[in-house]
Amino acid sequence: MSYPTPPQPPGSAGGYGQQPGPYGQQPQQYGQPPQLGSWPQDRPQQYPGQAPYPGQAPHPAPVPTPPPAKGGAARGCLAGALGFLGLLGMLGGGLLVGHAYSNASQDIPNRDGYGPTMWRNEPADKLFPDYLAPRVSATTTKADSARATWHRVGISEDTDCATGLNKATSAAVAKLDCEAVLRATYVDPTGNTVGTVALIVLPAGESAKTEMTTFFEADEEKLDPEVGVKALAVPGTIAAKWSDARSNGGAGIVVPEGSLPYVLVASTGAVDGRKAGHLPGEFGSHNWDAGDDRAPWRGAAKALCDDLNYHLGDLILETS
Repeated sequence: MSYPTPPQPPGSAGGYGQQPGPYGQQPQQYGQPPQLGSWPQDRPQQYPGQAPYPGQAPHPAPVPTPPPAKGGAARGCLAGALGFLGLLGMLGGGLLVGHAYSNASQDIPNRDGYGPTMWRNEPADKLFPDYLAPRVSATTTKADSARATWHRVGISEDTDCATGLNKATSAAVAKLDCEAVLRATYVDPTGNTVGTVALIVLPAGESAKTEMTTFFEADEEKLDPEVGVKALAVPGTIAAKWSDARSNGGAGIVVPEGSLPYVLVASTGAVDGRKAGHLPGEFGSHNWDAGDDRAPWRGAAKALCDDLNYHLGDLILETS
């Protein structure tokens, strides 16, 4: 049991003979523990960076913590998603560039290897399709059947150079080491015009093509051109009676694609056997020769060659 300490006069010793503490502090009284959380009133007030007692290093000032950003988690997820999509885009772009470069580097070798042997490696009905027509669009090689200009009715199994061409054309290619002549017969959408077109296979290189170009140009100067192929009749079709005697005109072109050592020649005539004849008055030939009246048939033969040429070009594009 404790008793209260009697009051002491000013300046006297503290309880139990103790002297006053430094800086005017009263000594701690035994039996009276300090209250938790209390702060001596006579201790100097401290400020950030101020030393608590003389001789002590000051405490570093506390660094304020920035408040958390609102929506930080959502923005983090969005940034991560955008970064992932960007990475996919970069990878996809790299693959696309690599694929394009690969195609570009293989373009010429494919053509040079495929073109000269295409006539024997591709099926005949692919070289001579069911119909010849413009493309569906500029971005595809598919032909538009609704706009067909020619419909195939038959393909010849004979590929001999001498038996597939008429006399003048056969003589022109014989000295150029003709390898083969492939023929097919087509009719126009009206069923009035029939024509046989021949694909002439020549040695690789430009020299043979140059010779044939000269031959075609010289033949065009003649009043009655001699270019042509032997008609291929197809029994059981509209071209069953098609023959050399019914041919009204012919024309030929050199395939311009460098990797295709081919020449195209065609002959056309009327399905019903109608022959080109003399036109009266100013519509006829000025020298009274029926040769000029064959011009529309020569035009039809050249159109048949042009259309097949476009088709061969599309075959090359499909393999590049």
